[in-house]
Amino acid sequence: MRFMLITAALALGVSANAQEADRAARVLELSATAGSACVISTPRAKAVTNANFQATGDGNATVGLTRLVDPNTALPRGASFELEIPATCNASHRVTAASGRGGLGRIGAAGTQAQGFADLLPYTLRLDWAGASQERSSNAGMLTLAVANGATGNLALLVNTPDGGTPLIAGDYDDTIVIQLQPTD
Repeated sequence: MRFMLITAALALGVSANAQEADRAARVLELSATAGSACVISTPRAKAVTNANFQATGDGNATVGLTRLVDPNTALPRGASFELEIPATCNASHRVTAASGRGGLGRIGAAGTQAQGFADLLPYTLRLDWAGASQERSSNAGMLTLAVANGATGNLALLVNTPDGGTPLIAGDYDDTIVIQLQPTD
């Protein structure tokens, strides 16, 4: 009986070795590249004073100032709005914001203005993104934030027009603020 058990054990061992020899292994390596991508979604109004906000449906927005000037003095009235702009950039990048005219400019302005009046109202722009912040006047050129890593969340844009200053010439005023996220690597 003892002899048979040993033989059975040896037979099982031989059969297991034979099965292992029949096995083969192959390695499949996967590789891919995630390209740099930056995405900005439709802005949302967070806070608005003396202005109204409207998303335009194409990912952009329009902000109208309710009262640009005091009707008794023609002096600018202060206005402000803060927008939250959902954004994602998966690599080091920069955020830029720039005014198209350097401020709210009177449509059709010919360049020379009446003595004691203005047809351009500069305002303050501030960007907050990924722990960085920068503020500058709309007539001081492009505002730029450099971010060393990828980031996702809400980019905050704050715009303030001044209260008081030089009276404005009557007319319609406009400007365009362009915000861009661009990968830097």
